[in-house]
Amino acid sequence: MGMILLHYFPIPIYNKYPSLFFIIEHGLEGGLVGGLCDWFAVWKTYNAIETDSNKVAVEIGKWVSKDLLNQNTLRAQLNRIIEDPENQKEIISLIETYFDTQQNTKKILDDFWAKIEIPVINYIVNYNFNSKEISIINDTANDKTIVNTVKICIGDTLMQITEEEKFKDLLERTIQEQNIITKFLTNFINIPALIRGYGEKLKAGETITTTEEHYVDEMVTLLSISADKYILAWDSLPVEKKQEAVKALIFKIKEAVGNILARFIIEYKNDLKARKSLSEYKPVRDLFSFIEDKIDENVSSYIGDRISERLQSQDPKDFRDRIEWQTRNVLENIRINGTILGFFLGALLGVVQISK
Repeated sequence: MGMILLHYFPIPIYNKYPSLFFIIEHGLEGGLVGGLCDWFAVWKTYNAIETDSNKVAVEIGKWVSKDLLNQNTLRAQLNRIIEDPENQKEIISLIETYFDTQQNTKKILDDFWAKIEIPVINYIVNYNFNSKEISIINDTANDKTIVNTVKICIGDTLMQITEEEKFKDLLERTIQEQNIITKFLTNFINIPALIRGYGEKLKAGETITTTEEHYVDEMVTLLSISADKYILAWDSLPVEKKQEAVKALIFKIKEAVGNILARFIIEYKNDLKARKSLSEYKPVRDLFSFIEDKIDENVSSYIGDRISERLQSQDPKDFRDRIEWQTRNVLENIRINGTILGFFLGALLGVVQISK
């Protein structure tokens, strides 16, 4: 535009100020060249992003994993979260606002659960354990300490069951339904005493001595270490049966769990308020320490790879347009600055030529 105006009204300016005309002309030429060069450079940059979008996506992922969110940066961010007193104040403010009483806390937890209940049920119902997970669970169930703990709990349960009238009535009805020989033999066996004695030995961790107790113990041990069998049986159930069971279980426990969580939050709220930062609160510190220990270069690489995959999944043209839209203002300034710089350099060259 400047070049057009300058050459459209050249005579008056040239006659009065020939040197100024010469300098402005060179300045406008330089501005035109600078603007065009910067425009071409910016266009070429965006075009390269569209043409090599996969490569750009990979490089962005690498930059994120190696520099922006490497393992040291992630750990530092975690420490900053629990060390900053302002974060502790903000959390306390939120707790005081929304979890002021146990009733309000319970209501918030119930509302939250209502939003996620269906997805949770569907996830549980449709989840199938793989062979590695079953193997881990089976190894855990076969651990001697766990088996002994389960048997102690079973022993205590058996002791209590034998004292209940419902158990005695059921046992009596079962015996009456047997043939005459079985009825006769049961007269010589005190079944409740046998079960109670076995339960007492389990609870006390004593050695099983009698043959009858040994048979019962083998059955209890087999049930205790058969976690993989339970899982396979669960996996083989129809989906409708799984949904029915999960819904029934959640219906029975959600009220109790909600009350426990609400009481837990209220009880520990005051303890958290007494701390200067989250790092002084042991449960939070232990949780963040656990997370920090798990952060290594694989975590950063995983984040970078996911970002690269997400960017690669976009259409190259759409990828370019999004980047261009987000950086448009910055690059417009580059074009303007290039034009201005070109103008001043061109004008300077005009002054140098006149000086000669």
